[in-house]
Amino acid sequence: MKHKIRLGVNVDHVATLRQVRGGTTPYPDLGKMVKASIKGGAEQITIHLREDRRHIQLHDLKKLSKECSVPLNLEMAATSQMVAYAKKYRPDWCCFVPEKRAELTTEGGLDVKKGFKKISPMVDKLQRIGIEISMFIEPSIEQVEASYEVGADAVELHTGKWVMLKGARKQKEWKRLVEAAEWANYLGLNVHAGHGLDYEHSRLINKLPHLQEVNIGHSLICYALEEGLEQSVRKMRKILK
Repeated sequence: MKHKIRLGVNVDHVATLRQVRGGTTPYPDLGKMVKASIKGGAEQITIHLREDRRHIQLHDLKKLSKECSVPLNLEMAATSQMVAYAKKYRPDWCCFVPEKRAELTTEGGLDVKKGFKKISPMVDKLQRIGIEISMFIEPSIEQVEASYEVGADAVELHTGKWVMLKGARKQKEWKRLVEAAEWANYLGLNVHAGHGLDYEHSRLINKLPHLQEVNIGHSLICYALEEGLEQSVRKMRKILK
């Protein structure tokens, strides 16, 4: 029986607009936008506290960890400082992601296999205090297996390449997503997906086997300029059957 896919709304780009003038404006109000997202059907709120603080700030994490009425998912680089923040503020989920200062957005998946020795004790520390862990990875069997071996609860498959490709190359990338999802499920990992998903590709992502959760941000914030955030989230929620 096909289950409903959980919608996580990433509100980073609400904070981007607030920070574009150096954080000197109190608007847009991140808390109000989180509430609008939840009213529209968001079942999780996702934020990425980046090293360069280009959007989400530490005070946002502190506030949402106390006030968010749905599970909070913290995207984070695999650093000791971020582990310390996660231990202090205790989000429901931590998603380990790659991070480079020069990138406009996350450009690919985390190389869990390469970073295994570094990441493994971080996963253990956070799971010991009840935080669930996902790895944001490329859709490859190798990275799925590394995520399983590192002790993750879930993998979030990077859909950004698939969204951008066309024709035969798009179909090839979709096959990789399907194979990764199948193998993750076989190993007992939850299957999540995200990056670049818009209305069109969210309709298609429904077909990914074993998919339990998607995290969507940029497109929803863009649609919100015309529709309002509550309405854009509500429309996305209806698409994710």
